[in-house]
Amino acid sequence: MVKTQRLGVPGTILALLLVAACSGKQAVQSGEAGAKPAAQEQINPGPAWPAVALLQTGDNPLWFELRPAGPSLIDSPAAASLTPFTPWPYARFVSGMMVWDGFLVMAINRDGFLVLGSTDDSAAAMLYRAPAGGLWDSYTAESLFLWKDKPAVLLYRNDFFAEPAAPSPKPQVYTLDSSSPVPLGAAVPALESFPSDGPWEAETVQRGPDGFWYYRMKEKGLAQNETAYFRTANLGEIGTKISVGEWRNSDLPEGPEKAPPVLLTVLRNAQPELDHVQGGAGRFFVIRAVSTDFEGARFFGSVKVSALTETENSQLLYGYCRQTPEPLALAILGDGRGLYSFGPVGKLESFSLPALPDGFAYTGVALLGDVLAASWEEQQEAGIGAAGFMVMQMKMRN
Repeated sequence: MVKTQRLGVPGTILALLLVAACSGKQAVQSGEAGAKPAAQEQINPGPAWPAVALLQTGDNPLWFELRPAGPSLIDSPAAASLTPFTPWPYARFVSGMMVWDGFLVMAINRDGFLVLGSTDDSAAAMLYRAPAGGLWDSYTAESLFLWKDKPAVLLYRNDFFAEPAAPSPKPQVYTLDSSSPVPLGAAVPALESFPSDGPWEAETVQRGPDGFWYYRMKEKGLAQNETAYFRTANLGEIGTKISVGEWRNSDLPEGPEKAPPVLLTVLRNAQPELDHVQGGAGRFFVIRAVSTDFEGARFFGSVKVSALTETENSQLLYGYCRQTPEPLALAILGDGRGLYSFGPVGKLESFSLPALPDGFAYTGVALLGDVLAASWEEQQEAGIGAAGFMVMQMKMRN
């Protein structure tokens, strides 16, 4: 898990207002003490997930902290509860984002899914929660991907920081289904075909730059805890065993020629526009992007990377892109500084998300209509303290 350090840049784009909370809860209007219940007809009756809040544009960003009972509205990350730093596999944080079927999906470690849904107003969104209850609490939820056209996460017992105390998760994969209020278990053939008898578990599944699926399996609770690596063109089929070198190469970013043109414009201009403080000879950027056109997140490099050692000179960006209704791409650094390209001409503009306190960083970004969502964390080495997400209105200039 890549950790970043905040550089303290002031925010320049304006944001949102929470006007109502759904499901019988009261609304808190930013900067006011008053509250009013949400009108029931405002709630999209389509998905079965419980609605949490209706988010609508205003003057200030909305900050949500992730707590055991669900997302909680706070004044700012500085006002987050004093959560002890916990090794990231066991912390509560946004482990992945995906744009899917008109929704913006966030997978939450130890919790379930949070979903932003469109409303009649492109600058507003409905916040839903599909909680996993106690099913996910003892496991690490990563590898957000599509399985049978539904967002899916892989649960596993991370034994790097501590010996697993919980039993092996059965099943290991859970999907988000709009007809169910909670995540549903799923059987993925490739991840259930173990290399031998014993307590094997799949730990990671990812798309490689060549379009193949790669996944890692590990023995649990034994003296050796051996690891095996596999590749398959289809997760519905058993994979072929590969070497550790082939596995490492599967984690390399795709070349810039594979990036959508609107995203490439941002990626290629990241160094001269954003790297004023940490620039240096040989530095290049890698962007982790989500899109309406991607099946999950994809990594692209501003240059073609042929060896893992070359990534030591890379700087990570978090990005989003789309082709309709107008081409748009944006990317941010962990400190919130960003670039976007918007419209058919692709004019480049710089912006900044609201500044975070020292020791905090942004870890992902995406758009739903005109609503921007960005995940954030309090970070200390491999530990996470408070974590959550922010929503605001993104105003583009042609």
